[in-house]
Amino acid sequence: MKDKILLFLFVFGVYCSTNVLAQRVGVVLSGGGATGLAHIGVLQALEEAEIPIDYISGTSAGALIGALYASGYSPDEIKAYILSEHFSKMTSGDVSKEERFLLREKSNDASMLNINFAKDSIFVKSLPTNFLTPSYLDFETMRLIGHTGAAVGKDFDSLFIPFRCVASDIYEKESVIFRKGDLNAAVRASMTYPFYVNPIRIDGKLFFDGGLYNNFPADVLYQEFPVDYIVGSNVSINAAPPNEDDIISQITTMFVQKTNFALPCTYGVIIEPETSLGTFDFDKAEEAIQSGYDAAQVYLDSILPNVDDRIKISELEERRLAFRKKIKPIKISSIDVSSYVPADVSFVEDNFKKDSLKEPLTLEDFKKRYYRAYATHQIKYIFPTLKKASDSTYALKLDVTKQKPFTLSVGGHFSSRPVNTAYIGLSYWDLGKGAVGLHGEAYFGKFYGSTKIKIDYDLPTLFPIRISPFFVLNRWDYYRSSSTFFEDINPSFLIQNEMYYGLTAAMSTTSNGKTSAEIKIFENTDQYYQTLDFSESDTADVTTFIGESLALNFEYNTLNRKQFASKGAFFKTSIRYVQGKENSVSGNTPDQEYDLRRQHRWINASVEGQKFFDVSPFFKVGVYGKAVLNSQSLFANYTASILNMTEFSPLPDSRALFMSEYRAPQFVGGGVNLIFNYNRFLEFRIEPYFFQPFRQIIRFQDEDDFGYSDLFEEGLPMVGASLIFHSPIGPLRISSNYFPKQDQPFITQLSFGYVLFNDRSIR
Repeated sequence: MKDKILLFLFVFGVYCSTNVLAQRVGVVLSGGGATGLAHIGVLQALEEAEIPIDYISGTSAGALIGALYASGYSPDEIKAYILSEHFSKMTSGDVSKEERFLLREKSNDASMLNINFAKDSIFVKSLPTNFLTPSYLDFETMRLIGHTGAAVGKDFDSLFIPFRCVASDIYEKESVIFRKGDLNAAVRASMTYPFYVNPIRIDGKLFFDGGLYNNFPADVLYQEFPVDYIVGSNVSINAAPPNEDDIISQITTMFVQKTNFALPCTYGVIIEPETSLGTFDFDKAEEAIQSGYDAAQVYLDSILPNVDDRIKISELEERRLAFRKKIKPIKISSIDVSSYVPADVSFVEDNFKKDSLKEPLTLEDFKKRYYRAYATHQIKYIFPTLKKASDSTYALKLDVTKQKPFTLSVGGHFSSRPVNTAYIGLSYWDLGKGAVGLHGEAYFGKFYGSTKIKIDYDLPTLFPIRISPFFVLNRWDYYRSSSTFFEDINPSFLIQNEMYYGLTAAMSTTSNGKTSAEIKIFENTDQYYQTLDFSESDTADVTTFIGESLALNFEYNTLNRKQFASKGAFFKTSIRYVQGKENSVSGNTPDQEYDLRRQHRWINASVEGQKFFDVSPFFKVGVYGKAVLNSQSLFANYTASILNMTEFSPLPDSRALFMSEYRAPQFVGGGVNLIFNYNRFLEFRIEPYFFQPFRQIIRFQDEDDFGYSDLFEEGLPMVGASLIFHSPIGPLRISSNYFPKQDQPFITQLSFGYVLFNDRSIR
């Protein structure tokens, strides 16, 4: 009997000790977007207090922070990453130069809105499902946590800290617990905020943000693990009742279930960091982290008496180091490319390998090829996961989603000056053994009109090559005066018509560079007056130039915008050979009639570059330069020669004016871009440039006589100033430009859109 009493007292004592003085601590982290970064501060405070963390669960942002911690990253390491440029790129979706692949980028045009659609459902399937481009997010989560998950066998209990997260199956209307599988996929599913990040499929099911159905998975922690004490970090609340005038509140109420933010057991505490951050205020990460740290300090006195075990930070770091040493570096020995919808995606596989991988891919090799494949417009989405192979390498799986086959593009340039141009384009995309893009576009306007048809064919080769046949019609209509929108703009002073077709073959030299060879067959017709004293009844002189052009180009481009850039660099060098036959016929305005025919051959070599530097968060400086050497011979008269001459036009608005003073066969020019940015959308630019010709084509005292000037005659400035709001679809600006030799040197305008045109035939 005495033995039984002693046994009972021992069991009871053990029971009491495990419940009163808890040994197994679980941490649960709520969702909350940017506010969820406060969890880092909570984890940091717990570690400093030497409180051991045995299990962890999380939702959405809490799933990401929890998975990083469970993968063996310390709070300091997580904080350093969250405050780095890497996390900024993850949350903003900005495409950095590492993610771009110049060869496969679409040629710059004046489009402001691009709508992808399928022929079977033009409206429903054309609505965007995500705001953020997830390429960097998915690569980084694979590198940071997917790698660790694969290395331990995809069992979340085998991580440094056993881990659970939840996501929402919106078809079954239920919360799903992830215990094993691809760790980066589970976390990615849990943090898929609707309409901000596109959803992903796991085992055929489409998953969304775990916060829709369970934004505080304390119940999951309690059910999945033998926890004795729970520390909750909660930065979320249930949404307020819907308002009849607030559509967002109504939609939120329909989709989001109320979460129970209470603990499922007696032993535990909930820390609630106070922060005023919004869901997407990721730029205020440090403030969120500090709020979590400060809030946790208040609760430490309540936690410590219930946890008798302690673990020193030094011991914890030793354990982390031992765990991380087991994780072998990423070396990819095999690749499997698939698509949820049956489709030929062999082109994607050929981006990574041809037939087989002779040598394993390193992480850096994979990164380059991943972004190269992602840059292909025919591909909408690529999700990478890893699986550990038997030889300590990894098998890579890529789930590919094809882009919708059609894209409608609209845009243009709408100005208070008579240079208004509307743009519309339609593209068809197909992906199989190769990637094909068929593009048709048109510009409409009295000043400029153009039609272009182009095919881009990306060959299914490991080393990227693009073949592009094209056909272009251009028409330029320069008026006698171009100062305001309302003045009489007839008759036209100069009309240029260009027709050309040809072929471009380009290959990648670097991710941001390409080399191309081009051949063009062209027919140009210029109608012009050689005097300003003409009327509508007069007939213009006409010059026709028919011939061929060969060019070799190299281009490097990391600029952040297709126009009015403020970041990155641009460099282009080109050498072009032109040959053709001129036929010039006089109108009725020259003193002497003429009908001249002559052959022309020349070489044009040019170098152009631009680079921007960050001086401060609110001030940037850019430098620009261009040099041209041109052996072009003279045409029948001064105007015909100038119309075919190379020009210096660094200001976008200068391209909409015919200014002979900035045209020369040989010149150098350059300037600076002084950019004062109030924020990422609003900036003020001052751009002074100087043009220095080696020699120019000039009229002599007898206006019918013309030729070359002396070497290095006086150069000429041009200056632009603009206040620009970079809206999501295009720049809205007030600008003033100074061209000293024009009748009206100062030209001011209000405009919206891009001053971009199709390439010229020989310039």
